[in-house]
Amino acid sequence: MDLSAVLRRLYQGPRGIARGVVNPYRESFPELDGPSAARRRRGNLEAYLERVGVPRLVLLGEALGFRGGRFSGIAFTSERQLAGPVGRLLPWAGRPSFQATSRNPDLWLEPSGSVVWDALGGDARGALLWNAFPWHPYAERGPLSNRTPERRLVAANLDVLEALLAELGGVRVLAVGRTAQAALATLGVAAPALRHPAYGGAGLFHRQLRDQLAI
Repeated sequence: MDLSAVLRRLYQGPRGIARGVVNPYRESFPELDGPSAARRRRGNLEAYLERVGVPRLVLLGEALGFRGGRFSGIAFTSERQLAGPVGRLLPWAGRPSFQATSRNPDLWLEPSGSVVWDALGGDARGALLWNAFPWHPYAERGPLSNRTPERRLVAANLDVLEALLAELGGVRVLAVGRTAQAALATLGVAAPALRHPAYGGAGLFHRQLRDQLAI
């Protein structure tokens, strides 16, 4: 499995008019990001992919969130899980392979990411976390907010997901939420939709994923 072409395209950022979108693999902001933040996020993602190995399953979300992949570089994953205090780390994470990138002294923690990793038992092997729109769209409140990416924005950048799935060759895909399910349908991929863990959906997501993993 060689994802180098997928990563090159990912790091380039979204195509077309993409106002209110941060490409965390290339962009950083002095008031929010620490030194060499974009490079560190690329390193985090690449080290994570090595941990995953050959995926047997893809969990596809909507987009990076500011408490999660915006600063960690990894979907459904926060920098506190990667580089926080001992005891808060994912079993396979920690320095020097994974580094924090924000200026938040407490490090960002994404509730949805915590739910996903709990449901996976903290195990990165074989389960790839990704997003239909793999960058961070933010709302009018500014970069420390999230918004659902517009359909035309997702559609204009489905080549990244399409290239990923082509490289993985028929891997099983589960959609986390309806935006991800619709993106997959556009590519001709039928996937069951799990309840997104946000906004009270954690329990149902956990049960649905458990049932899918048992199949």
